[in-house]
Amino acid sequence: MWKFFWCILLFSSVQLSFAQSSENTDQNKNTLSKIKSAFNCSDIFKLSGYGQALYQLSDNTEINNLMKINRIILFAIGNINPELSYMIMYDFGPKAGLHEYYGEYTPLMALSIRFGQYKIPFTLENPMSPTRWEGIYGSLSVNALAGISTDIIGAKAGRDMGLQLSGKLLQQKDFYLIEYAAGLFNGTGVNTPENNNHKDFAGTVVYQPVKGLKLAGTVYSGKAPYIMDGDDKIKNHVRDRWSVGGEFSNPYWYARSEYLHGNDGGIDRNGFYAVGMWKPIPEKLEIFGKYDYYNPDKDGMSDPIYEHTGGLNYYFGFLSRIQLNYIHTKTGSEVNNTFAIQLQLFF
Repeated sequence: MWKFFWCILLFSSVQLSFAQSSENTDQNKNTLSKIKSAFNCSDIFKLSGYGQALYQLSDNTEINNLMKINRIILFAIGNINPELSYMIMYDFGPKAGLHEYYGEYTPLMALSIRFGQYKIPFTLENPMSPTRWEGIYGSLSVNALAGISTDIIGAKAGRDMGLQLSGKLLQQKDFYLIEYAAGLFNGTGVNTPENNNHKDFAGTVVYQPVKGLKLAGTVYSGKAPYIMDGDDKIKNHVRDRWSVGGEFSNPYWYARSEYLHGNDGGIDRNGFYAVGMWKPIPEKLEIFGKYDYYNPDKDGMSDPIYEHTGGLNYYFGFLSRIQLNYIHTKTGSEVNNTFAIQLQLFF
C-alpha cells in the first residue's frame, strides 16, 4: 500500500518537473522570439553589418606582404513613422569610430530633409558603399578630393556633419529623370568639430534620360584651415571641387567614369577614372577593368599617378564575396605591382 502511494507521488513529481521544464522552455523560446523579432522588424529597426579582411602583396612598398582587417561595420536603420527614418553606423575596425548618425524626413519623393553625419553628395563614387565598389580600393581622385584618404583635410571617410535637401523629380514609368542633393556642411569631416565660421556647400544633380544611364555633375565649395607654402601658421584657404561623370548599368554590364578638379589654396588638382564591368553570371561573377589617373599638382610640382586595375568578384551570398585585384601603379619613374584578395562578409 505504502509502496503504491510513493510510486504515485514520484510519478506526479516527475510530471510536474516535466511540465515546469516545458513551461520554462516555452518561456525561453518566447523570449528569444521577441528578441529576434525586435532585431528583424524592418519597419522600426533592422540591424546589418559587414566585414572586410585583406591580403596584399606588393613589390615596391616598405611592407610588401600584409594581412589586415579593412573594415568591420555595424549599422542600424529604421522608420520611426512612414515619413521619418534614421541610420546609425559604427566602424569597429582598426579605425574605430562613428561613421554615420542622421535622421531623414521625407514627406514626398521630391523632397527629403536629412540632418546629421553622413556621406557628402559629391561625385558618383563617394556616396557608394565600399560593399558595392567594383574593386577593393576607391578611385585615386575621389580619395584625394572627397575627403576619403589623401585629402588636404586628412582621411575623413567622405563624410561630414550637415543639413541636406534631396529628392527625385519627373517620374517616368519605372525611374526618375532628375535626382538632386544639396547641403551645407562643417567642412571638417567625420567626427571633427567645426574649426571656422564658414559652412561648405556640396551638391549633385543627376539626369537619367533612359533607365540605367545617368549623367551627373557635382560641386563642392568650401574653406578649411591648413598650412600652405609660405604660411607661418594655419590659415583658412579655399577647398573647392567639381566633377562631371556618367554611369550605365544593366544586368550584364556596368560602367562608370568621372573627371574631377580641385583647388586647394591655389593648387590645382585633377583626376579621371573609367571602369567597365562584365557580369557573365549576374549576382554571382563580375570581371572588370579600370583606368585611374590623378595629378596632385597641375603646375608640375608633383608627379601624376597612373593606375591600371584588373579583377574579378565572386559572390557566394548577398553582398558576400571574394575579390581578386591586380593593380599596376606608375608615379614618375617608380612602378609598383600589387596583388590583393579581399573577403567580404555581409549580414
